[in-house]
Amino acid sequence: MRLYLSLLVLLAPAIAAADGLTDLRATLGRLPATTPVHGTLDVTSTSRSNEDDKADDGKASVGFEIGESGLHIIYPRATLAQATQEARAEARDPEKSTPVRNGTSHVRPLHVAELLDGAAALSILLESAQFVQTKPANFGGRPARLLSFKLSPKMSKSESKHVKKIDSALSVWVSDDGTPLAAEESTSIKASFLLISFEADQKHNWAYARSGDRLVVTRYESNDKSDGLGQHSTSHTLETIRLE
Repeated sequence: MRLYLSLLVLLAPAIAAADGLTDLRATLGRLPATTPVHGTLDVTSTSRSNEDDKADDGKASVGFEIGESGLHIIYPRATLAQATQEARAEARDPEKSTPVRNGTSHVRPLHVAELLDGAAALSILLESAQFVQTKPANFGGRPARLLSFKLSPKMSKSESKHVKKIDSALSVWVSDDGTPLAAEESTSIKASFLLISFEADQKHNWAYARSGDRLVVTRYESNDKSDGLGQHSTSHTLETIRLE
């Protein structure tokens, strides 16, 4: 009996790690995203560098629907007209702002598909995840569990030649039944190329809502910062999805 208890104590961290990762993967596997949904995607963005006098802002809204036939993204007629007007104004004066064109540049079909199938996107992140711990937490005033992971992103041979250090972590808040409520990924990279050093910090946040068997990202926020070759740049993007 004493030997059995000693083995349990030694194996407990490994068992907890396996359960935390296995349970989350199992939950995501039960969300195949077959439920049709439609709604609106709103995008706001801003980027700035030390070489520019002003920030480059973006703002746009598009419609979407996804179902049996696939994903359809609908650009309102007013949005298309404004984008054309901005392009004409920029051709005359390169300093003119182009908020709609900047905003719609973030509307990429595969990215929108990932927002509408958050379970698949999160499961891909978990491919390089190592479970760290789970602990009680609160999310939106409700009891939740916080799962912490260390990420080890795979790199190609050419990429690994230049990356000197990469630290990446993932936090996932889940409800009592294991459904993801939110997630945060933070990554810090140090790299060099031809004796020039680069540093970058990235943070991505997702908030989820369930619609049928689909895990939808209702809010996605991205913050990026990079330094290198005497240049410093920052960018922020906020994307919200309203189901209708």
